[in-house]
Parts: sequence; C-alpha cells; structure tokens
Amino acid sequence: MPLNYKSLIKGSYFPPGDKSISHRILILAGQAIGRSKIYNLLESEDVINTLKAMRLLGGNIVRKDKNYEVFGIAPGGLFQPKTKIDFGNSGTGIRLICGLISSNNIEAKLVGDNSLSKRPMKRVTQHLSRIGAKIELRKKSFPPISLKGIGNAVPLTFEILIPSAQIKSAIMLSALNTNGTIKIKEFKTTRDHTENMLKSMGYNIKVKENSVHRYIEMRNNKDLKTIDYKVPGDPSSAAFFISAACLKPGSKLVVKNMLFNKTRVGFIKTLIKMGGDIKIISKRKIHNEYIADLKIHQKRNLKSTILEPEDIPLQVDEIPILSVVASFANGLTVFKGLKELTVKESNRLLLIHKNLKKIGVKSLIKNYDLYIYGNYNLKKGGGIINHNDDHRIVMSFFIANMICKKNNVIKDKSCVKTSYPTFFKHISQFSN
Repeated sequence: MPLNYKSLIKGSYFPPGDKSISHRILILAGQAIGRSKIYNLLESEDVINTLKAMRLLGGNIVRKDKNYEVFGIAPGGLFQPKTKIDFGNSGTGIRLICGLISSNNIEAKLVGDNSLSKRPMKRVTQHLSRIGAKIELRKKSFPPISLKGIGNAVPLTFEILIPSAQIKSAIMLSALNTNGTIKIKEFKTTRDHTENMLKSMGYNIKVKENSVHRYIEMRNNKDLKTIDYKVPGDPSSAAFFISAACLKPGSKLVVKNMLFNKTRVGFIKTLIKMGGDIKIISKRKIHNEYIADLKIHQKRNLKSTILEPEDIPLQVDEIPILSVVASFANGLTVFKGLKELTVKESNRLLLIHKNLKKIGVKSLIKNYDLYIYGNYNLKKGGGIINHNDDHRIVMSFFIANMICKKNNVIKDKSCVKTSYPTFFKHISQFSN
C-alpha cells in the first residue's frame, strides 16, 4: 500500500546490514591474512565501492551464497592500484581508505561523484600528512585526493577536535602499518565500531574513556586475526521505520537484530523523550557490539523536545527524520548546534528547513540551531521536495507523506541506493 496520511506502520522488520560496520569489516578483513567470512553485508552502492577499492588494493573478495569471503593481505602489503579508485557518493569509504593507504608505500588517486567532490577532506588529510604521506586536494580541501603513502610512517599522538568517527578511523587504519605506539585523544565520543572490530580481531588496542575525553592507544605488534562476522541491522536505516511507527498512534512494529551501540541510538532516547512507546528487548553482545530487538506500540501523539549541542553527534544522521517527527509533535522543538549538518551529502540543515516549508511546517534557523513549530494537524503536503540527491532527505520526506493531506512529489529517488536500496520496497510492506 502506498504511504499516505491514513498509513500506520505494522509488522516484524529486519533492518538491512549496518553501513558503517559493512565498510569497516571489508577493510579490516582485507588486512587479516587468511579467510574471513562476512554475513549480511549491506549491498548498497557506497559499500560496494569500498569493496571494489579493497580489490584494487589487492584484497581477494568473493561473493558466495549472498555472503562474502575475504582473503586478506598483511598491513603494508597493499598493491599499487592500476586505476583511480572511485568512491561514488561515499564519504566514509574515501576517508577510511585514504587512512589505510597513507601508511603504505603506494600512490593512488581517490575520486567521487559531484556531491562527494564538494565534501571537506582536509579534516582527515591534515592528520595523515603529519605521518609523512604526501597528499594533494582540489582547492586544498576537496576530492579528488592524490595520495602518496609512506612505508615508514611516524608514530604520533593525535588530538581530534572535530567529533568525527571517520577522522578517527582513518588515523587508526594508518596505524595498522605504523611501527610504534599511536595515541589518539577524542574530545567527544564518536561511533567506535573500528575499535570494537580491532579488539574482536585480537589487535593490540586499548581504549579508555572519562566524562571529557576518550583515549585510544594502538601498537602493531599483533597480527589481525581472521573473523566470521554477521553484520547487525543498521539503526540509521531502521530510524525511518521506528520514527514512522512513533508518528502515528495505532502503529505496532517489532524490529529484529538491530545494532544497539550507544554511539548510534541517540535518536531512540529522543523519541522516547517525545513520548515514543519503544521497548528494548533481548539485548546481547556479539563481537564487542550490542544487538537488540525493539517493540514499538504507539498509543498517543508525541510532544516537542529540545536537543542540546552535545546530544547531536550521537544522532547526527537522524536529524532529518527527527525533524519530520517534530513537525507532528505538539509544541516548539529545538535542535541546537547543527553545523555538522552543513557538510554532509548536502547542506542538510538548509534542505530540512526549505522542505518543511514546502509541506506546510513553520521552521527557523538561527546560528545553526533549528526551530520547528509542530502540532497534530495534518500538513498541506503536495510539495516538490528539493533533495540535492541526498538519500536521508529523500527518505525523511517520503515518510512525511504519513502526516500530509496530499503526498509530496519526490523526483528521482535513485540516490537512496547509496545507503538503503530496498527502502521503498520495505516501507510498502509495513504500511497498512
């Protein structure tokens, strides 16, 4: 059934494999000598581009019965790629592989599509240049990245001021082929999948955390062990279904096998705070990651909330869908400190604001804070959504059809393939 203002979300839902974990397990399994197996890999364009990149760098990756076998090569043993490496739309892929190559004695050119070519890379490459890698960027900031790695990288201490798991992971991947101890200090906790995987693969890594900082110490005196890894469901993809179920009283949804890493489920806390009826059931730990099932049985309308700047890093990808949710919650919702949203696949902050206006919702931006004036009335809808090929904007404003009298018009939805190729098929199965 097409999604519209009469729709409720009902059923039992297995989210697709987690995107962040899919990228990382391909790269790390590619650096472990021997055979690793990956189950439930997300087969989105972004992840497949990382897979192709690892093949160009010497990894032998074979698809077998919907699963993948990875025959890895040791750190420092990357092949000289015969062609430039194209990451399409993937900021995660290009930044992580940039880190990996930087401590190998090879040269590579890393490119992407129009959107990726406008995303800042200096935040990553300035750290990698310090270890001795030679890096050139377009206009000193953007892809393409011309990269000459260094075989004897300098072990350093890094302080990461911008909260970004991609910066941290790029440095950690460069550490795999750096002799000595590498120390990283984060000023805000970011997603820690790379650390968790390295621990699961027997690497010498220590992580300490206090209320202010997070400290990581790595030493490459232990080989990465091969691993059999089942990728858990992606909370950032599931967020669209969970949010949609919380939007409408009468919705009943069970979510199975979802990653429940504390750095990824900030949006669940936000939805519960707004009155979302979400119960967390059967939480378990596999490969240092928490996995859980969720039960949503929404009985009442949501209320407004305020998110402080420190709340944002742990739910930055979910702000577009939470903005739609806030439109149908009673009162003024404020999301503070959204500067990071301006350098995503698009300027998401501006697109959220413009598209809310198009569907009939009042919002304001003041100094990177977003104010949304919500109520329980159905919105006029019928807006032509401006998405600039940003997958999360497309999915969020498609879900907005549930709260609009007239369905919105979204031209060219193909960008959703970068993260969630089966999104429209899935949402039609769960809307009643």
